[in-house]
Amino acid sequence: MRGECPPLHRVTLANGLRVLLAPDPRAPRVTVCAHYGVGFRSEPPAREGFAHLFEHLMFRGSESLPNGAFYDHVHSLGGEANGTTHQDYTDYYQAVPAEALERALFSEADRMRAPRFTPDSLVEQLDGVAQEIHQATVARPYGGFPWPLLPGLLYEAHANAHDGYGDIAELRHTTSDQCAEFFDTYYAPSNAVLTVGGGFDLHAGLELVERHFADIPDRPVPPRPELDEPVPAADRWSVCTEAGVSATAVAVGYRLPDPGRDLPGYLAHRVLARLLTRDADVDSSCGFFGPLDARSPDTLVITGRLAAGGSPQDLLARIEAQWGAWADGKGDDEAVAHAVGALVLEHHRDHDDLQVRTRALGRLETLFGRAELLDELPLRLSEICPSQVAEAARGLLRAHKAVLVIEPGPVRNRPAPAAHAASPAMADRPHRTALQLGRSPAGPRRVPVPEPGPVKDPTLTVSADTTLSNGLRLVAVHTRTQAVELRLRRPLGVLGWTRPDAVDELLRLLNQRARTAWRAAAVRGDIRWSTDGQWLEASGHVAPSDVETWLSVLADLASATEPAREAARPRTSVAPLVPHGPSPLRPVDRLADDALRRQLSTSAAAPGGPAALHRSVMNPAGATLIAVGALDGARLAARAEHLLAPWAPVDEAPVERSRPNDDTGLLVVRQDHHPGAHLTLHTPASMNGPDEAARYVATAVFGGYFGSRLASRLARRGTSAYVALAGRDVLADQPRAYVRAWLPEAFVPEALRELRAEARAMATDPPGTAEVSAARAFCAGQLLSVFDSQSGVADVLCRTVAYGQVPTWPAQLPRLMREVSTADVARVGAELFAVRPLDGVLVGRRGPERTADG
Repeated sequence: MRGECPPLHRVTLANGLRVLLAPDPRAPRVTVCAHYGVGFRSEPPAREGFAHLFEHLMFRGSESLPNGAFYDHVHSLGGEANGTTHQDYTDYYQAVPAEALERALFSEADRMRAPRFTPDSLVEQLDGVAQEIHQATVARPYGGFPWPLLPGLLYEAHANAHDGYGDIAELRHTTSDQCAEFFDTYYAPSNAVLTVGGGFDLHAGLELVERHFADIPDRPVPPRPELDEPVPAADRWSVCTEAGVSATAVAVGYRLPDPGRDLPGYLAHRVLARLLTRDADVDSSCGFFGPLDARSPDTLVITGRLAAGGSPQDLLARIEAQWGAWADGKGDDEAVAHAVGALVLEHHRDHDDLQVRTRALGRLETLFGRAELLDELPLRLSEICPSQVAEAARGLLRAHKAVLVIEPGPVRNRPAPAAHAASPAMADRPHRTALQLGRSPAGPRRVPVPEPGPVKDPTLTVSADTTLSNGLRLVAVHTRTQAVELRLRRPLGVLGWTRPDAVDELLRLLNQRARTAWRAAAVRGDIRWSTDGQWLEASGHVAPSDVETWLSVLADLASATEPAREAARPRTSVAPLVPHGPSPLRPVDRLADDALRRQLSTSAAAPGGPAALHRSVMNPAGATLIAVGALDGARLAARAEHLLAPWAPVDEAPVERSRPNDDTGLLVVRQDHHPGAHLTLHTPASMNGPDEAARYVATAVFGGYFGSRLASRLARRGTSAYVALAGRDVLADQPRAYVRAWLPEAFVPEALRELRAEARAMATDPPGTAEVSAARAFCAGQLLSVFDSQSGVADVLCRTVAYGQVPTWPAQLPRLMREVSTADVARVGAELFAVRPLDGVLVGRRGPERTADG
């Protein structure tokens, strides 16, 4: 949780590497990020897709960390590592416990110095890239909408218009030496920015950076690609068809001002995009991948899905009517102020996250040479006034645009990519081969081993923990951030557990009412209702000054004497591309749990109608409200007592239990919507008491992480026949340990035998010191990730308190897990998984044959 922005320090090494250091002594983790000034707009003709392919290859090995060893320190410590390819840059980032900073810097430097590209790794990554392209452009409805299709319509220059994925058939001709050529051309230190943020000492961090990066030799890099091109002289249209869809999708693209030359003009378009989303019922944003994510030219993107009877021309008329209203000065000044405030709050909230902030600093330095812009943006946004928004609207009225239409049709068709002359070489100079590239003059280097020392644990400052008169428990945690995170959670209760379809419909209507109430209140932030079938949840964020409004809206929605009903809505010609409300197709693991909850929650109470359901699931008794932010806990508790007073408790029906009677110990749920079968096996398990840290580690040993017994068993099979994992949660009113498996139906009998045998082995073959140590390190490191952001803290507190733990438990748990003994883990592992038989539910098209072990 960042609070006020950590100071930013910059250094440029002798080899040209720009280094940004943002230490925050409160953070238990660090993020290391490397940005390279090459993206898919750097690709010459005949090399389309190279930047993205190369991003994949950079994770496959380097001189000192061959054969995927890059991930060893990341995965073993519960960290994350990834990379992304954008128009003008590629970034690579790691997030690990603060104690692993040197290993993260070492691994990043090793692949900047001497990556290894082999024919085998190239083939493997080409297969992965092919699957990614297929999923993004073919497998999903409206594939390629709006990116990468819209740029090819709005722009003409190859750099701006070409498809950053490329043609996979052409990419399969790529050689390892061509990859080495690409690296030599673009991956020089002087074309990179290294950013380090989080829990480290400034001077120690700089010394580590110099130790591992300073001796990487620099080399010339080509100039940035020329991106300027004339604006369109006329509107450009492309109409495509898509089989299997029922509605027409429309994307509109306009050129944006250059933020490097006219930042106020660019930000005025951001405000206008937010206003358009509110007023025209479309999605509108600056940039294909987010604001300030590319150099100029960049794109204002508007997307919508037409309602029945609507036409693309109707949508354009609505958009241009909004431009006209704002251009004529007819817009509401308060609406501009509200949109600006919402964008400022959103900026603070998004960049409170350690990873997001560190990556954003590196991105802005790479694109614009000004990482400091990240912390200047709230002020620069707040300076945008209605006259600037009006000027932006007048410019859009005059501008020509690109319009991409995908309408229902018998077959899928897409525009052919523009042809450009091939460019055979990346640059006019000799390059190393792949073999030469993977060898540095000094040879492989010793991988650093962390020295024993103090471990940085997180802290939580609980400013309130009280139960209100209506039975709701309020917990407040004080931070110094600019947004307040709010979470409400309560069990759905018997009526909710036995009527999941009715609960989904209730929450759909509640979300509709919440949007209406939120807009009427004219405050920044949001409130959203959701359910996973077990819990009712409301989540949101607001500025500290708007917390009381959030509580008032919550009380109005929760205490309504009538159940939520469909609100009247003005008829429009367009609907959002992604409709609001829950998906009609639930995940298969929720189908399994819904069936178990219905079985376990039988009650003599009459089911009742919508009003009874509303009162039951909205009962404040037993609910938990979490608030994380810059709040006075005592004042918040007093105001919540007053504002939530209309939300009165109701009596709930008790739970009466039953057991499955299938001869395999399984409840069978037949369904035809999901491919294959799903197993959920479970057993009662405590979630409190002195053994809780040991239970956490034991669950990981059995099936809770990549090195678990279940993962190892499936790896030994040498096949991806099925996937299995273990965890703990609450089902109805019973804490449990569970195993889930996703598998072909033919594997069900064998999987049942294997999973139950592995569970029994927790007693007959208890885990030893090495197993426990590895799981302990992973769990302790992974748990630290929730402290990267205020939102993560609110989420974990919501679960922790609802499960009956003290609010400070998440901050205590990493230390407790490091201290737990192997003997305690072995003992509770047997209690969790081996003492009682695992039964549960099978979801599939048919039931299992009887298993040998019953």
